[in-house]
Amino acid sequence: MTKPQLSDAERARISARYPKRNPVDVAVGIGAAVALVAAVVIVAVSGLIRSNPPVAGLVRAFDTVSAQVTEVELVVQRKDPAEPATCFLFAQAENYERVGELQVDVPPGDKELTEVFVEIRTIREAAAVDLEGCQLAG
Repeated sequence: MTKPQLSDAERARISARYPKRNPVDVAVGIGAAVALVAAVVIVAVSGLIRSNPPVAGLVRAFDTVSAQVTEVELVVQRKDPAEPATCFLFAQAENYERVGELQVDVPPGDKELTEVFVEIRTIREAAAVDLEGCQLAG
């Protein structure tokens, strides 16, 4: 197969339709690609750091004993069990009002998973108990 021969007018028309890239276009394209790669790396590193915190907690179970007392079983996981931790629990009524709060101090231990049993004093009957967060206490 042979290439079709183009006239000078056709070449000029095609050149006008598809102009050459100037250096500014190339620089903007490279800058956008670098920014995209940097954003992906930042998101990935941030996700890895936040997905494996030094201490994490979970409310395994709770039992509303009375309108003023709720018993809670809290499980705390620490990378280094020798580090003390602090967790903050709160109890909610059926209308989502906070009816009790408790800061739980988790002493150093020898196991990565630590079970803690606590009682939260409430001003009304609790329908739910949630963990606001845990952090190392040092």
